[in-house]
Amino acid sequence: MYVQMDGNVVIMNPNNGDILAMATYPGYNLNDPYTINNEELKNVWTTLQSSERSNYLEKMWRNKAISDTYEPGSTFKLITASASLEEGLVQDIEKESFACTGRIEVAGVSIKCWRYYRPHGSESLRTALMNSCNPIFIGLGQKMGVDTYFNYLEKFGLLSKTGIDLQGEANSIFIAKEKAGPVELATISFGQRFEITPIQLVTAVSAIANGGNLMQPRVVKATINSETGKKEEKEPVVVSSNVISKDTSEKVLSMMESVVALGTGKGAQVQGYSIGGKTGTSEDGVNTGKYVTSFCGIASISDPELVILITLYNPTGEGGHHEGVSL
Repeated sequence: MYVQMDGNVVIMNPNNGDILAMATYPGYNLNDPYTINNEELKNVWTTLQSSERSNYLEKMWRNKAISDTYEPGSTFKLITASASLEEGLVQDIEKESFACTGRIEVAGVSIKCWRYYRPHGSESLRTALMNSCNPIFIGLGQKMGVDTYFNYLEKFGLLSKTGIDLQGEANSIFIAKEKAGPVELATISFGQRFEITPIQLVTAVSAIANGGNLMQPRVVKATINSETGKKEEKEPVVVSSNVISKDTSEKVLSMMESVVALGTGKGAQVQGYSIGGKTGTSEDGVNTGKYVTSFCGIASISDPELVILITLYNPTGEGGHHEGVSL
């Protein structure tokens, strides 16, 4: 097994769906696609079986941003927060309406907060998002119930492909709504035990950024006929409008700004810019000892023009895999 840190970045204009940048690491030379990008693997390449070589090449050529799924972790709390506000479960994002005791019991299963050893105590929705406190978002998921929560998954486009104009797009992997019980709903509420693609998350968060419109992501803005020179513009596609209200959007954006200013996303601060975001950490598979670290950001908060998702697989830097540290 040859392991290295992988990653991808997607930047989307939330107002029209334009994909402004999309990159995967490690990359490869399109003019020389059979040159291996793993130094350790190069040394033993000739000793590998043909099936092993083919598997690695196919993996190297994949666009992980649209073709590979992953557990988003706490970045998904943005979806739970948005749905909770839209459903009126939270009226005041500043009021300390919640309490973190370090864990929460769900159908006989104890689920810990990441800071179970020093519970967060009283929290508002704003501070719960800043602290990335699992029990609070589990509780909100419980109040919504399976039917309502899955309705928002559908509204945010998370149960279907985005329809981006690229080949090889994968779909999300969720438990069927009919089979989702209290524990499954709890884990979904804070972003674990299901998988989505990075492009699905960027598209969903773009609906938060632009005031509630789910846009279809696109790479091609226009085509030009090489013979006639005629240019054909591709109009932006609104998949659905009013996913959430503008009021909900503004509240979530405000809380995301606090995450970067004072919470787990402080590493994303850029002097002179109003930036919001949410960090996330999840397991890369069950009991693998590997993790996925990510950050989803919006700039600027006052007039969102960019939604950025950075995803690192198996980060091995000084900060390790903990959210907000390795980015």
